[in-house]
Amino acid sequence: MIDPIPDGVKRLWDHWNIRSAILASLSLQVFLILFASWRKRTAHKLVIFSIWLVYLLADAVATFAIGHISTRQGTSDPKYRDSSDLLAFWAPFLLVHLGGPDTITAFALEDNELWLRHLLTFATQGIATLYVFLLTLTGNRVWIPTVLLFFAGVIKYFERTYSLYAASMDQFRDSMLEDPDPGPNYAKLMEEYDSKIEAKIPTEIIIIEEPDKQMQAKARDTQMVETER
Repeated sequence: MIDPIPDGVKRLWDHWNIRSAILASLSLQVFLILFASWRKRTAHKLVIFSIWLVYLLADAVATFAIGHISTRQGTSDPKYRDSSDLLAFWAPFLLVHLGGPDTITAFALEDNELWLRHLLTFATQGIATLYVFLLTLTGNRVWIPTVLLFFAGVIKYFERTYSLYAASMDQFRDSMLEDPDPGPNYAKLMEEYDSKIEAKIPTEIIIIEEPDKQMQAKARDTQMVETER
């Protein structure tokens, strides 16, 4: 039976898949940093489509790379041992990529509604990155920058997820609506008034209009005076 994929291609893919994914993820992030803001000031469909495609590929490529790193770190193949420390460093680097650049958090308003999906991805990829690091903890020679980069990636991805949550339609609607004003408690007010009347304490109820109503009344009076003139 003929193998549809030659052994040379398999070996090449096995050797370069993670490296290629990391370089692709970095290139996509640079593209978004430079051109993501163009979507707000252009109506060219090709430009908008390119930014949209890169926006989707950026998350997919970074997730793909972290998955392959965690799979390779879990094997006992001796040919991967020399690069284990470096792979453990690249995993949180990709987690920072999942946090996305500051130039774009969501491509469209509808993307904000997917904050729960991003939260799930944040949890799974964060655990996978931590798993990769723990596998090399005993002999990791670059564990200090790896830990710092891991915390940076966690903070970055959490900020993105929270931004999507805060900009979702439900949260945006709640932030626009103020708590209703119940007004004065008339029942309690009348009870106090009656008790003071029975105790023969001089009491008077004074109604003070709200500032907005007073301003509106003055504006109406001014308009009436100008009309009479």
